[in-house]
This record gives sequence, structure tokens and C-alpha cells, in this order.
Amino acid sequence: MNLSKYQSSKIAILWFGREGKSTLNFLLKHGISPIQITILDQKEIEKSDLPEGMVCISGQDYLSDLDSYDIIFKTAGMSYNSTLLVVKDKLMTQVQFFFDNFRWKVIAITASKGKTTMTSMAYSLLQNAGFPVILAWNIGKPVLDQISNFDDPDQYVVIELSSFMLETLVKKNFISILWSIFPVHLDWHGNMENYLRAKARILLWSETNIMLSSSYEHFFSPQPALPENLVLTWKNTPYTRDKSAFYSSSKKLFDLSEIQLLGEHNLRNISAIVALASKMWISDEILVDTIRNFAPVRHRLQKVWTFRWIDFYDDAISTSPFSSIAALDALWDQVDTLFLGGVDWRYDFSALVDRIKKSQIRNLVLFPDSGQTIATLLASDLDKYNVIHTRSMEEWVRFAYDHTSPWKIALLSTATPSFSLRKDFEEKGDLFQEWVIKLGG
Repeated sequence: MNLSKYQSSKIAILWFGREGKSTLNFLLKHGISPIQITILDQKEIEKSDLPEGMVCISGQDYLSDLDSYDIIFKTAGMSYNSTLLVVKDKLMTQVQFFFDNFRWKVIAITASKGKTTMTSMAYSLLQNAGFPVILAWNIGKPVLDQISNFDDPDQYVVIELSSFMLETLVKKNFISILWSIFPVHLDWHGNMENYLRAKARILLWSETNIMLSSSYEHFFSPQPALPENLVLTWKNTPYTRDKSAFYSSSKKLFDLSEIQLLGEHNLRNISAIVALASKMWISDEILVDTIRNFAPVRHRLQKVWTFRWIDFYDDAISTSPFSSIAALDALWDQVDTLFLGGVDWRYDFSALVDRIKKSQIRNLVLFPDSGQTIATLLASDLDKYNVIHTRSMEEWVRFAYDHTSPWKIALLSTATPSFSLRKDFEEKGDLFQEWVIKLGG
């Protein structure tokens, strides 16, 4: 890893949250002097733990002098406003730094829903096959906290990429997987066209691309002949399933009854891993063992426990109407109580409301502010449901215990983020699980 240009540059770090602090620690660890680094954040910066000599600028004018820096580290989730676009050639994200400096085998994965599950499955597959592999999540620890060894030519990395990370990413990697696509984060990207363009960047500069066949057909311009490096999976491809089993090039691999994951969307996710195993020459035995033993990732349609004859499911990761519909489809008509709502990002809830009307759901726990929007859409049928509007997770769960029928499901799948009350989906899911156990035990 060559950091010579950083050692002679004036560096700014935009936003001093989890990723900003990670960037600072990485630079200091690798010999960059604190006097070369300036922290920029609109919020007041706590300076007590910072090295002596480091400059911090906060307040309304924190972006006023960006042109004076040589390199500006930007948190991926910070949108490209007009001020940043003026200095776009100086901007750097952690994931761009990773791809600039890691020259070995990278498997990159993105989707509107399912990328964390697929990333985790891909990591498990490579681990089981004996590859030296590192897992880099999109949510949680920043990339530079997860990957420290840039210089081992035998190292593999499986990395999950968000549309924010992909927006301007330039990379060169081994295999990319582009999976399910539906409208999310349109407030950040502006429109569906921009969102799709960001997602599609994962296909650029890859040795091999794996794509869900329906995503290719719906969002791209299908060609008479596929590009040589593009592999399609799912329906009418070599990597597919029927009503009872999965197949690779017509060879049966395993029965659907052997899979722990729920839902059609997870079956689609598995087909990507089947194709990945084929392209990496991983044996069918290792692939089948990986899939059979893979359990749901925390907060992703995860069965918390059964208390008082009620099954509680934590699907806190579902922060869009489409993902909550997928959760309801996965659990069939067993859902009796549904937890919905959060930040009002002006999502179109019409399809979700139609799905609720067709379901056996009797109880709705609605979280402000989008919970009120959903209630309004259900207005003509609202008297068919037991409804509670609340901000309290304890009250949510207590209501579920009081109203959910025995041997039915209480499902947390809010269809919108909950940033107005919770830091992130993980905090929301953790609180849900905590109260389920506390009130049920």
C-alpha cells in the first residue's frame, strides 16, 4: 500500500461520526501527521481525544474553504450537494480508498434487498472452501476497520456495497453480483434513473458479473447475446430451482426443504451463491453444506423466539415497502400482528396496503410518522384492525402479547427507517428482541 501522496497532502475529513473517526484512526496509524488533517463537521466536535495540533472546524460555515485541501474524505452517506460538486475531484470515500489500494481478489455485492444475506453466504462459502477471506459489511464497522491487510496477494475480500458507496466508485475487481432492484433511497439519488445508474456501476471493471435474470430483463436492454463476462441466474438459466429443489446446469443440488432461510427473495439470493460457487470452481459438496447450515442473519426475517405460543420475527432491516411485502410473502398468512412505520420518506405504500388488506393480519402497531400515512391509506378498512399508535417499543411489544392469537406471528417489518427515534435498524431490532424476551420470559 503506497501512501506517499497522503503523506505530503493537506487532508480534510468530512463528518466526524463512525466513519470519520475510523478514517482518522487509519491515517494516524499509517504515519500521517495530525497537523496535516482537519476535521469538518456542522456539529460541535469533541476535541479531548484528538491529537495535539489537529484543527477542527464546525458550525454553519464548515464547508466554506474546501478548495484549500488536497484530499477530502467524505462519508459515503453524505449527499453530493453543489458545494461538494465543486471539489468532486478531491473527494475520497473509504470504499474508494480500499479499491485504490487493495489489488487482489474482491467479490462485490449489491441489491436493494438481500445484499447482506448474500454477502454473508458468499463469505461462508469461501471460508468453507478454504479461501483466506475477509468479510466487509456495508452497515456496522467502516471498511477500513474491517480490512487491515492490503498487501497479501492470496487474500480474498467479500464486500457489500450500497448505492451511496457506488455513486462515484471506480474499481477493478474479480466478481460482482447485482441482484434485486426496486425504488429506495430516491430522496438521496433524486430519481430512479440515478439510483439504477449508481447500482449498475458495480458491473463496471469486473472480470465476471452475476445478475438476477429479472433485474437484467426489467432494468437493462437485453441483448441477443449476453456479454461474455455476464452470468444470469434464476428463471430460465443454468442456476435455478423448481418447486422442490435447486439445480446447477441441470444437476440437482439440494431440496428446498433443507434451507433454513424463508421466502422467495431468499431463494433468489441462494441462486446467486450457486452461480458464484460454479464460477470459483467450488465443489457441490461444499456449496450444499454451506446452504444447508446457513441461518438467517440477525434482524433479517430472524425468528426471535416463541413466547406464550406467539412466534416473534425480527425483520428490522426491512425499511422499504417492497421489503416488508417480501417478509409477509415469506411468512404466508401466519402474521397476525404487524409493526409498521418510521421516518416519512414519502414512499408509495399502496402496494403494501393492498398486501395487508389481502392478508390475515388483525393487529397493526404504527410508528410515527409514516405509520399515520399508512393508517390514512387504510382508512376505509381501519375498523377491521386493532390499531395502536405509539413511539414506545415496550408498548409495541406489550400490545403484541395482548392481541396476537396463539400459534400466530408478530412481525417487526416497518417498511421505513426509524431514524426519528432510533439510531439505525440494528438498535430498533435489538430493542424489539430485548422487550420480547423481557415481557415474555
